[in-house]
Amino acid sequence: MRRVLMTKSGVPPVAVVEVVEQDDAEPGEGEVLVAIAARPINPADLLLLEGRHVFTPTLPAPVGIEGAGVVVATGPGTRLAVGTRVAVPFGGTWVEQMVVSEGELLLVPDEVSLEQAAMLSVNPFTAAGLLEGLTRGDWVVQNAGTSAVARWVTALASRRGLRTISVVRRASVERELSDLGADAVLVDGPDLADRVRGLTAGGAKRALDAVAGEATGRLHACLAEGGELVVYGLLASDQVVVPAAPLIFRDVNVRGFSRLRSLREIPAERRAEIGLELSTLVATDERFVTAIEARYPLQDVRLALAHHLRPDRRGKVLLVS
Repeated sequence: MRRVLMTKSGVPPVAVVEVVEQDDAEPGEGEVLVAIAARPINPADLLLLEGRHVFTPTLPAPVGIEGAGVVVATGPGTRLAVGTRVAVPFGGTWVEQMVVSEGELLLVPDEVSLEQAAMLSVNPFTAAGLLEGLTRGDWVVQNAGTSAVARWVTALASRRGLRTISVVRRASVERELSDLGADAVLVDGPDLADRVRGLTAGGAKRALDAVAGEATGRLHACLAEGGELVVYGLLASDQVVVPAAPLIFRDVNVRGFSRLRSLREIPAERRAEIGLELSTLVATDERFVTAIEARYPLQDVRLALAHHLRPDRRGKVLLVS
């Protein structure tokens, strides 16, 4: 079978991956063999390939943090049947077939395509985790407002009665994000905090930072006293920049969020519940369907990575089988 391996760390990502042939895998006790049908390219994949991820892999290393497919073989003691459609929420998915522990898989309803299911484990689960603990009427401000995670946050928040402000780089996306449920769409800038405070009567309850760098400080200033800044991405920088004085003297909590850590901490039963909720949303509400811009065969992974890096890309790039 074919598998994508990371053979070195560096930039550009297209230079560090290779497609290799490996022996077919066999499931063991409590495991199943999944034929992967689709795998998205995610920003976290780029962090790994560029050597910017907190995790340093032993090379050569498998790549891919989510995907979906069909169970084609089962090991002893498993309950899933051959033919079961599943989403794989953990790493190594850029492969034709992979062995996975049965308890780690998410069941995929027939109404959801495997391509959409392949994108359930990262962005939707991240969005759900980022909104955990908020109550109806709370204000949430987030940057990278047109990103896949931000779109899920916007739509989920709207469904749950939360109010959101999406911070973007250009005003032309305002209608698009408003249709998803955003209460306001603001172009980023030095006066961002003044505009957010005006809309929220004093500041947001939670700020979600996918950008890092100086953007973190601008979001910090958008929060009300007692608010919370959650940093979950590194789109612009490896550093988080917050001015010292407001960090010291304001009552604002700052923390990081890791989708993988959160998933590992959630019991399998709860993961299944969330997976079913998210799958149902994809099947019944077009706002939760992720746009797909391009599909590439697994062996064309370098072309797919180059496409993913295009500055004008507006949808996901999938590796398909």
